[in-house]
Amino acid sequence: MKLVYASVILATAALFMAGCDAKQATDKEKTEITEEESLMQDDGFNFVELAQKPLPCSKETLQAAWKKIGTVEKPHTKTIDYRQNTPTLFISTDLDKDGNTEVLLRGKEPYAAIFSFVDDSLHLITFVDQFKMGLGITSEGVIMRSGASSKGDYMMQFIKLENSQIAAAGAAKESFSLQGSEMVSDGMHYLLQVDSALVEVTKDKYEQVIPNQEATYFEDLEGWEDFRKP
Repeated sequence: MKLVYASVILATAALFMAGCDAKQATDKEKTEITEEESLMQDDGFNFVELAQKPLPCSKETLQAAWKKIGTVEKPHTKTIDYRQNTPTLFISTDLDKDGNTEVLLRGKEPYAAIFSFVDDSLHLITFVDQFKMGLGITSEGVIMRSGASSKGDYMMQFIKLENSQIAAAGAAKESFSLQGSEMVSDGMHYLLQVDSALVEVTKDKYEQVIPNQEATYFEDLEGWEDFRKP
């Protein structure tokens, strides 16, 4: 959206420089720009900007924690191996505003993970465990996970932090099956975390808990720093 907005501004400047002969075209372009700006404002989406904090520990400690994620093997898809793929970018921030630091790490796609640093130790919050998955952050600091499994299911999951620990989590999942020559939805399933497991609940109960789900995903976040620099 930022690139679209910038290109609209440049188009306006070019018409203005054309002089009086281009007045009608300029007026028309201004009308189009006004409509464009209105649409951009009405969608209500703001890119999340994360406040930077110093890294809470050494990069060697972070890299060791990343490698401990290990290998993820799932049927019908390639293996994900964090031991063989190192992080390249990071953002050090405070997602839940509790004074503790969370560190967002990225490697080559699809590798990504989020850690918290509490009581002088790192804790893994979540990581990408399948190829068709993205991690995002909402304006309230809630972590979003979305993607399709190797079975073709689609899931949108949220993770809410308090005191840099998972306080609530849930997911909405849609499954599909092949009927004849078409993939047909088998319906939505809603899950909330109870103790350490996700338990299926009603849609109404799920909607009472879900936060705002408009997230900026890792590839669109600004402020990434080079993890490979000393």
